[in-house]
Amino acid sequence: MLDFFRGSLSAEAILDFLQHLPSTSAYSAALAEDEDLAKELLDEPDRAPSPPRLTEFGPEVQALAEVRDLLASVLAVLVKANGGKPQKPKPYPRPVTALQKLKRRMRYSRHLDVVRRVLPGRSS
Repeated sequence: MLDFFRGSLSAEAILDFLQHLPSTSAYSAALAEDEDLAKELLDEPDRAPSPPRLTEFGPEVQALAEVRDLLASVLAVLVKANGGKPQKPKPYPRPVTALQKLKRRMRYSRHLDVVRRVLPGRSS
């Protein structure tokens, strides 16, 4: 912070630094516990939760996510075996890479091309 007040660090650089702090940092905890910020965010429309950051999804978290997904599947099987109607287990969120985003956009673009050819005038 001293660099900011001395003029050798810009406000944008500080904001960039703060945005890259881990979700378990004191700064992130302070934001989560800030009631004034919560009141401001209450007026905004709900956004879908973002996937975890790649930097916070190490091998341990990946292994725990896989165990959690398997456990959810086992629970669904047990419910079905006992005559219930289980909901399809939702997988634990994983980070999304730029390559995955690009492939998804390309796949969607190809889908729209097919829709335009098959249903002319009905595609948006």
